[in-house]
Amino acid sequence: MTSVREVRDRAVIRPVKRAVEDQLLDIPGVVAVDIGEKRTAGRTTGQQSIVVSVERKEPVELLGESHRIPEHVLGIPTDVVEEAVTLHHAHYRLDDPVPPLAPVESATVFGGVGISPRRPVTVEPGRAESASDCHRIGTLGTLVFGYGSTVFTMGLTTFDVACMDDAWSVGDAMLDPQSGREYADLSRAALSGKVDAAAVTLAGSLDRCCLIPGIGSVTGQGSAEPGEFVRKSGFGTGLTSATVTSTDATVRLDHGPALGVRVLREQLRVTSSDDQPFVGEGDAGAVLVNGDGRVVGLHLAGSRDGTVGYACPIADVLAELDLELAVTFRRLRAQDEYVR
Repeated sequence: MTSVREVRDRAVIRPVKRAVEDQLLDIPGVVAVDIGEKRTAGRTTGQQSIVVSVERKEPVELLGESHRIPEHVLGIPTDVVEEAVTLHHAHYRLDDPVPPLAPVESATVFGGVGISPRRPVTVEPGRAESASDCHRIGTLGTLVFGYGSTVFTMGLTTFDVACMDDAWSVGDAMLDPQSGREYADLSRAALSGKVDAAAVTLAGSLDRCCLIPGIGSVTGQGSAEPGEFVRKSGFGTGLTSATVTSTDATVRLDHGPALGVRVLREQLRVTSSDDQPFVGEGDAGAVLVNGDGRVVGLHLAGSRDGTVGYACPIADVLAELDLELAVTFRRLRAQDEYVR
């Protein structure tokens, strides 16, 4: 876990990082600004720094003045790392085979299953698929309770998975990408300075289970801490584990032509400890769960090699969408009411 010294150093660096992060993000090629341990020649130094992620590192002598990251910012050292960051949804054609990671005809919805809007998406330039038959796929991370005239169960995923662009609307149909059946409708969504999230209303014919296969029962929400071990079950890469390395990440994410580049602040940064992928395409919407079964984050993006992931703190997600995690240990039907 995080040492007392690291906590103290982060507290000193945090206001400086927040004051200069927009200036750093304006430097061409910068994709993220964070707080972390400085490395020199591949070795850790034990010194906390402002970490600047760039799409590609170049020798300083080849960079123009406007492209250079300063070695220090207001007395705080910087560290430059190479890291291409992308949203972790995936694209597929309806006639493409989708590897089954969950029962195709299951009548029960639980965390970690796939979710795909029925509406086709316009893919990025250069992809082979045509807009008419290409669909987006991600993960329904866990179940949540929504409040209105009654209390009802819903599923949680990300904005970029469920909404895709600026043409979304409440009631948009969601499919199970394995069976092709329609099993949910878009209900709530938010894409703000801290949150990329959406909630869907599940079909009344389906049972709901507050378990995530391979992880177990969801026991509530928690606040992530650097050094904390977490797991996730995503539709893209299945069950994996990693370590929270920061709660201070600010990251630029390209949401496509309709929505443009958005900056999300104070995100969780999670890093694989064995250089194996923790996340990948199709995992957007998976939740990060700590050792106590508490959900701490909603995964949305990461490095192209999958060793680094970025997630929205779950408290911000639930507050912005007015939701509460479903933590009962029984199966829930649509007509079941949750008594607080």
